[in-house]
Amino acid sequence: MADDFKIAQPKQYQRLFLKDDIRPDGRALTGCREVKIHVNTVSSALGSAMVCCGNTRVIAGIKGRFAEPTINNPSSGYLVPNMILPMACNTKYKPGYPADSGVAMSNKLETLITDVTDLMELCVVPGKVVWCLNLDIVCINDDGNVLDAAVLALSAALNNCWLPATHVIEETGRVVVDPEGEKTKLELKFIPISVTLSVFDDQTLPDPSEDEEKIQCGSLTCCIDDQSKIRAMWSSANLADDVLSAALIYVKKRASVLLSVLQKVSKTS
Repeated sequence: MADDFKIAQPKQYQRLFLKDDIRPDGRALTGCREVKIHVNTVSSALGSAMVCCGNTRVIAGIKGRFAEPTINNPSSGYLVPNMILPMACNTKYKPGYPADSGVAMSNKLETLITDVTDLMELCVVPGKVVWCLNLDIVCINDDGNVLDAAVLALSAALNNCWLPATHVIEETGRVVVDPEGEKTKLELKFIPISVTLSVFDDQTLPDPSEDEEKIQCGSLTCCIDDQSKIRAMWSSANLADDVLSAALIYVKKRASVLLSVLQKVSKTS
């Protein structure tokens, strides 16, 4: 009977729980699902990580290739993020062209990591060869709040990324990877963390599940780095000033928790 009511009247079903300061999945109003981070999950990648947030699972892998720099930036490499949302992770995604939400997430990730590292550190031969790091983020299971999981997985992968040594063949000038050489850790200027709150009626609910995303009237996503600086913010809801202020206070606290989990995993990897 409860399942029928949930399907027929999902908003009213949620309101019945929220009036008792609890969410349908048993969490408190400000409660978040358990987050687990596993680094170096893809042995062939330069850096990788998998994030589990409740039933939402995302994996990020970094692959490097040699590329020509641009004329305007002859000593700068590239970071190219790509968010992949296959039909296997949720039937709401269709096969074929990339999902609009995946393209939107890729654009947000690109905005977020534009200056996460000194791109000149990716230079191999000035004016000729630079590293292009392809950052592929694949959603394995979408049960809501994929963007936060994607940012966390990407940050963990970048924070554990090692560039292989390179060697220039004098006879041909060709650049190749030197498997015997010493790897270089990718140095980050900051570590971004994303925190999303779903807006339902006059309440903000962090870490929304898929069911909550379906009925929300909007959302607020704020990305903060490890120096507590806001790097990006996206909102699709009209929030009163006091609600927004309270939300940002919560975001900073939650970001600190996620950052501590990421740093703890990175130290033990």
